[in-house]
Amino acid sequence: MVNTESARQFLGSDFEKYRQTLNVALHSDEQYLNAINKYVLGSRGKEIRPILSLLAGLACGSLSEQSYCTAAATEMLHTATLMHDDVADGASMRRGALSVSAMFSAPAAVLTGDFWLARSLNLLVSKCDRQITLNFSQAIRKMSEGELLQLDKADRLDTTEEDYFRIIYGKTAALFVASLKSAALAVGADSLSTDCIESYAEHIGLAFQIRDDIMDYTPSLNTGKLPGADLKERKITMPLLGALKSAPEKADSILSEIRKIESVFAARTTPREAEIIAGVSDFVLKYNGIEYASEKLSEQIGLAVDSLSPLGSSDARQMLIGFAEYVGKRGR
Repeated sequence: MVNTESARQFLGSDFEKYRQTLNVALHSDEQYLNAINKYVLGSRGKEIRPILSLLAGLACGSLSEQSYCTAAATEMLHTATLMHDDVADGASMRRGALSVSAMFSAPAAVLTGDFWLARSLNLLVSKCDRQITLNFSQAIRKMSEGELLQLDKADRLDTTEEDYFRIIYGKTAALFVASLKSAALAVGADSLSTDCIESYAEHIGLAFQIRDDIMDYTPSLNTGKLPGADLKERKITMPLLGALKSAPEKADSILSEIRKIESVFAARTTPREAEIIAGVSDFVLKYNGIEYASEKLSEQIGLAVDSLSPLGSSDARQMLIGFAEYVGKRGR
């Protein structure tokens, strides 16, 4: 099965060149900042986005310096948003370790996130073509819009399935699109190949978020994500939308219960809120919300794989297909 470890092994020296580019870009003369960076890099995640960026480039041609810069910028931008999110959410843990805000301070996390964002943009402007830089700037805009739409809908509690897809495209898929489309451009891919990669990126990004939202209701998957985190923030995601579709007569009562969750950004959940979260979770399980979301996940995986059909056969293309299948299975 293709996973992040097998993908790293496949990429070999190309993955190391990406890592070297990342480390050089993040170096600072400020020792405190370097200490924080060292901590973050030491607890890095699976680096899914840069891995897919490199694979997309290989599926379209031979990697170049722009390829490694694109992958590094992707990881820096993604990590910057995580540091900011942890401050906004009051999260003390990230990837099984203390978050930067908990380990150092909230101001340190915000400012380090700003530094990573600035360095990603500097790398793009100085090393990459204008269109690649534009792709990433558009992604940043869409990420902000997606997160703000989600906040608005959490306040209103009127999220539709159409709203949900708009939210997750912005907050998650947009960066996948910018990264992988830019990876294709970085190797001089033609318009057909670039369109194939862009479509794959959109669907794999949507699938990735749907999978993440399923995990919020399935702690048995042992993913490390705290169960009920989305409900704590009054987010209406695909599993809940599926259950509400199956039992529309219960929608008013369920949404009324969720509306009682008031300490959205508090670090702790009150006993009453925990009771509400447990009740809504039971509702989702009873009315097949997980199954509904899993079907939507499978649809996106199928669309992602189909997007690659026009590309010529290559080991990198097969890795992209295998990774899509891996994402789909992880949500079950």
